[in-house]
Amino acid sequence: MDKHPVVAQIEKADAAIVAEDFDTLLDIYTDDAVLVVEPGRHAVGKDAIRKAFEAIAAYFKNGLQVSQEGMTVLASGRTALVLANTVISAPNVPTSTRKATYVFIQDTDGKWLCSIDNSYGHEIMTP
Repeated sequence: MDKHPVVAQIEKADAAIVAEDFDTLLDIYTDDAVLVVEPGRHAVGKDAIRKAFEAIAAYFKNGLQVSQEGMTVLASGRTALVLANTVISAPNVPTSTRKATYVFIQDTDGKWLCSIDNSYGHEIMTP
């Protein structure tokens, strides 16, 4: 079975994060996208998302590595829900795997764009 086009977008995003290529990265998001920076803190819109990723890169001493170890894409029409095991590592932190949740929408040109980027998955829920 062929990969869903969203998988290629996530791979492109991961490579852009590692390379700190924020122009390429932002091209993958909708204009009003939401990025979960950490539980309880979100960045909304491309300007805020760029600033968040710049701060994230600095926090990880420009050594952030991101990859996926397994993804499931559930698509219905122009909406796709992605459940992923996202692996995060950097020189100053131990490697961790997050059970991420992403939402993508397909624009009128057929391009899949991330509208919700939640690498923390259910961890954002508070009791």
